[in-house]
Amino acid sequence: MANRNRFILQATGLAALCFLVVFGATGCTHIALFDRLEPGIERPAAPVGPELENLRPVYAAGKLRFEELDSTSSCARYSFSFQTYCELTGDYRTVRGEYSRTLKSDKKAPYPLIVISPILGGEKDSYLASRFIARECCRRGMCAFFIYQEKSILSGQRDACGLEARMRQSVRDSIQALNAFSGLEEIDSQRLGSFGVSLGAIRNLVLLAAEPRLRANVLCLGGLDLPRILQTSKEPMVLRYLAQRKREEGLSAGELMREFNGYFPSNPKNLIGGINPNTVLLYLAACDEVVPYAQGLALRQMLGAPEAYLMPLGHYSSLIAAPWITDSALGWVSRQWAPAP
Repeated sequence: MANRNRFILQATGLAALCFLVVFGATGCTHIALFDRLEPGIERPAAPVGPELENLRPVYAAGKLRFEELDSTSSCARYSFSFQTYCELTGDYRTVRGEYSRTLKSDKKAPYPLIVISPILGGEKDSYLASRFIARECCRRGMCAFFIYQEKSILSGQRDACGLEARMRQSVRDSIQALNAFSGLEEIDSQRLGSFGVSLGAIRNLVLLAAEPRLRANVLCLGGLDLPRILQTSKEPMVLRYLAQRKREEGLSAGELMREFNGYFPSNPKNLIGGINPNTVLLYLAACDEVVPYAQGLALRQMLGAPEAYLMPLGHYSSLIAAPWITDSALGWVSRQWAPAP
């Protein structure tokens, strides 16, 4: 497995070099903050009351426990866990994930901390994307963590209410982990950020709405309206989910949309009014059919036109640009925390 992952990373690096040669000068379009904001479009009001309270944890996390996994010259990787009380089951449960601690000798503690949200197939892919981002964070003198998720988030047995409960639990777990890690001496609680790709970007939008401490946030290949994304996506896991709901419950696409619009209040479309566009950097792919490009553009408009990069790629072909995306994104994150001139 280690050799396979190393090969994938080397191949990705070579592909990224080709990407930079072919597209670097003219292919990617950089859009500055507040540029190209469509006239007449108004952002939704900032959410208040129950919409946010339902996303915030009621109980404090238990003590963090660590077990070292491996280390390199710039990064020490640990598994972590903590106990938390779950309102859904009325019992305690254990939250597990991975924490990467920077070992950069030219950086001094306390370090910034990045919350990474895995992609939809994160567990199936052994969290390769999340581990790659965490490693690059450590090279920049930042620490990072991500929380494990189940294999099949989009189970056909899970309706809109089930996915809403899953989203709330995920956001609460991330906030509890932030609280726990912020109490470590090696973490600078004033320099917290996030990095999400695909589903991770969508999930982090909900997290940002509930957690104002995150002040440098990278959202890659995300979108605005989750029900609309489910209806128009060509992602195989989404298509299987829709087919199973139709086969077992007889739900048409329109009926499914009405279900999600009525029973999925954590849809980013309902929550982004309170997110500060100055704290966000977007990466969108013009040929994306998994999280359709139109949803990415709508996201940028409703966020208030944050800084963005538009890439001439699809959802999965954006993998060739992963090293460039990560390097430019973490450079932007570092500048967010630099003292103002």
